[in-house]
Amino acid sequence: MAQNTSPNIFQYATRTKLRFPSVKGNLTVEDLWDVPLRSKDDFNLNAIAKAANKAWKEINEESFVETARTPEHTRRETVLEVVKYVIETKLVEEEAAKTRAARKEEKEKLLAILAEKQEGKLSKLSEEAIKKRIEALED
Repeated sequence: MAQNTSPNIFQYATRTKLRFPSVKGNLTVEDLWDVPLRSKDDFNLNAIAKAANKAWKEINEESFVETARTPEHTRRETVLEVVKYVIETKLVEEEAAKTRAARKEEKEKLLAILAEKQEGKLSKLSEEAIKKRIEALED
């Protein structure tokens, strides 16, 4: 189903009420979004994708006599494609979150350096200049 667009696989998945086997039972399409990419146990998207891939390969095993695609072919292929789509989306989101965190950390460091430099400038002011600035702030 690689030729189908995401909305088409999700339309098929929701209309046919696809379920995704996991160690915690069958999951709905919506449930997949709550499953972690990785975990210490087998409740993760990688394990679900491996099971879906295995099921797809089992039904797709080469046959020299039976060449027609069945509804079960479509169902298993869609299960795999939906899981792969969710994984890909979550990986992109994870990378974006890492980038945001790195930028935030760099900005905080730069702000701290800027504060130090500004403090250094203030400490270089003469006593008279400091008093004038204090007076100006009291008004």
